[in-house]
Amino acid sequence: MFLILQLCHFLLCAVHTFGVSHEEIVASVETTAVLTGVARLPCDLQTAAATDKVTLVIWYKDSSNKPIYSLDARGRSLDQATHWADEHALGGRAFFRVTDTDQPAGTHLAVENVRDTDAGSYRCRVDFQGSPTRNSLVNLTVLVPPRKLTILDENGTNVQQKRVIGPYIEGSTAQITCVASGGRPTPRVTWWRDGIEIDNSDEALSERRVKNVLRLENLERRHLNTVLTCKASNNDMVSPLSANITLDMYLRPLDVRLLGENQPLSAASEYEVACQSSGARPPANISWWKAGVLLDHTRETTSPDGNVTTSTLTFSPQVEDSGRSLTCRAENSQVSGSAQEDTWTLNVHYSPVVALELGSNLNGSSIREGMDVYFECNILANPWVYKVIWRHNGQPMHNNASTGVILSNQTLVLQSVSRNSSGLYTCLASNSEGDTESNPFNLDVKYEPVCSAGQQRVYGAARQEEVRVVCDVDANPPAGLFRWSFNNSAVQSLEVDSVTSEPGGGRSVARYKPESERDYGTLLCWGRNELGSQAMPCVFHVVPAGKPDAPRTCMMVNRTSTAVQVNCEKGFDGGLPQEFTMELYSAARNVASNGHHRIVSNITSRSKPEFTVTGLEPGAGYFVSVYSSNGKGRSTAFTLSVSTLKSTLQEHRRTTAFPQVTPVLWVLAGIVVTLGVVGLAAVITLRVRGGMCGDCFDQEDDDRHTSTGSPESLAEAGAKGTTANTGNLLTVSLQGVKGPVLVTAEEMDDRNPDVIPHTTDIEYGNVEYKSYDKLNVDSGGRPLSADTKPPKSVSYGNIPHYSRTASTETMGFEAQPVRWLHVPVGHQTVTTATQTQNAETQTPLLVRHKESAV
Repeated sequence: MFLILQLCHFLLCAVHTFGVSHEEIVASVETTAVLTGVARLPCDLQTAAATDKVTLVIWYKDSSNKPIYSLDARGRSLDQATHWADEHALGGRAFFRVTDTDQPAGTHLAVENVRDTDAGSYRCRVDFQGSPTRNSLVNLTVLVPPRKLTILDENGTNVQQKRVIGPYIEGSTAQITCVASGGRPTPRVTWWRDGIEIDNSDEALSERRVKNVLRLENLERRHLNTVLTCKASNNDMVSPLSANITLDMYLRPLDVRLLGENQPLSAASEYEVACQSSGARPPANISWWKAGVLLDHTRETTSPDGNVTTSTLTFSPQVEDSGRSLTCRAENSQVSGSAQEDTWTLNVHYSPVVALELGSNLNGSSIREGMDVYFECNILANPWVYKVIWRHNGQPMHNNASTGVILSNQTLVLQSVSRNSSGLYTCLASNSEGDTESNPFNLDVKYEPVCSAGQQRVYGAARQEEVRVVCDVDANPPAGLFRWSFNNSAVQSLEVDSVTSEPGGGRSVARYKPESERDYGTLLCWGRNELGSQAMPCVFHVVPAGKPDAPRTCMMVNRTSTAVQVNCEKGFDGGLPQEFTMELYSAARNVASNGHHRIVSNITSRSKPEFTVTGLEPGAGYFVSVYSSNGKGRSTAFTLSVSTLKSTLQEHRRTTAFPQVTPVLWVLAGIVVTLGVVGLAAVITLRVRGGMCGDCFDQEDDDRHTSTGSPESLAEAGAKGTTANTGNLLTVSLQGVKGPVLVTAEEMDDRNPDVIPHTTDIEYGNVEYKSYDKLNVDSGGRPLSADTKPPKSVSYGNIPHYSRTASTETMGFEAQPVRWLHVPVGHQTVTTATQTQNAETQTPLLVRHKESAV
């Protein structure tokens, strides 16, 4: 009845306010909105007749006859109607939404960011084309949510900023007050825990303040870190205002216990006994007592969550402590009467006494690879041990007869030991009193020298430049003697300037200076210790470090009417970083330059000999000169001719100017093709003959391997109709064929058998001597005779000597007597060795080698 009276009063006020009669008001609606939210004011646009339509919608507020919003659909449809809003009343926050005119709630005036002043009565006037004007009333109520929450403890202290209340002791009572301020209508204040409402007994303090006091009696351990939430709300349109508080508590220890078992202890030994307590908050204080006497030398650790506290006692029991009590006590100083204890009765024994010895018939200083070794683990214990563990370098060993490891109680047998068997050996004995590890025994397995891995194997040196070649060998004991051997196919005697050994052994350094190109080859290094000489030598290659070789196999790989691309292969870099240069010359002679060819482009590449030149003339011919350079100078050039394609316009003109093809022209064309085939056959024949003639390319000096390849020499050779060797370019002129035919000749890399392949990616693992089958050949490339015998001399051992037979082309070793030289410390330079040559084979034989010793 109260609501009906209120509604009637609202209608009478609206009639008086808006100046309309009761008959003109067809609907009255109540709606609510939350402050800063969105208000939706409904207005029914349904028509009585299907042919009727809405022409005008006007909104008014309270008693004002001034419109605040209008929708003008006169002469147009609703979706194209004109919207207007009073900026002072709605401030651009309102918009009339026409979503579904068939539903009364489908059309409404939406007001965003609702203000407190937006509350009031609104009238919606709807004019139709044929039906009478309709008025509807909307009463808007603006709800104001509560503004803030305050949480207080028993003392009235605001604890909301800390978000923690307490701490409380187990069994005590907590009283927490939540106060909500602001809000219209008055909000409800409630307490929640884990999403469940636990208290809704709120009370008003004033018109705008409401409180709720939560009491939690007889607090238990489960209440620790409980999150309590206070909520305040006066509507169901927005989420309630909430604040959380966490309950903190002091807790007594739940338990205390000594860790491990109460085993007998070893007299006069230092022990660590651990005691652990859990459940205390803050962490428990742990103290140690022996027969009522407080002990020190303790340390404590606490788990990350603070729940578990571990205390470790370090003490040395004495024989008289047997039968006494050892007590661990844990308590929370914040909670009275919270102490708990755990006690052991001490039983003092002694742990095993262990000593490790090598087999009685073995000498520890003379163990070498391949010998059998055994150890004895001597033990005294009470009670007797229940296990024995063997360790090698701290790692447990297991019985494995297939690998030569045999464990038998207190004995360890190692069959056929290797260098990997070296290291520290111990045995660990355990009884009920504890574990005792023996003294470590260092097994030193000796072995002959081997070449160390990861060494530099290729050394570059210029002529007259001394190179320092380092030879590292792995041996036990370290190699104290070294000998060096130089091996190549040169006919002249070569000397190694000096050989030194570094203190401590294991390394020897040879200083080698090549005098000419034939002084490049292979240095072999052998180390020797008291067990013997190195079986496989360390191999080092000394290669020329001078001017680089010319680029190889240059060819034009692509061309257009204005650009050409030339790619080459790298030559040997001379042992130094190199860069590549391409010079492009015009094929036509330049009158202004005294008839020389004009240079068109000059390009330098630091990475690889690949060049692209653009901006050239269509259909033009050019000469290309490619060379490399390093710190020692530049190489000879590789020269070839290139040309660009003719332009499309030139091809079109040539095609359109062609005369009509006649049988005579066909005959002439056949003759030209025939001549071309004959010329190609001649070129191939010359190539084949050039490849078969191995002596045709022998030169006295390596600078003659590649000619300068100038454009002038190339052009002159083609003009004379002769064959000119322009380094890597072969120019042939055939009668009946106009212009030179350019053929690229292969470089003869195998002319000098001492030349090391030009690569830096050489692998030297597991070196085989057959890799040096080109070393013992004479200057003409002929292999040594298998019957060649080296001269004899007084020797202390045999070293391998390289030889090759002409039939098998494989390398073998012959026993050649050598002399081991000892270099005393302080004077480590040995005079250079000399070579003699066999008169029949012209192969130098080394009769003296370099050795050094620390």
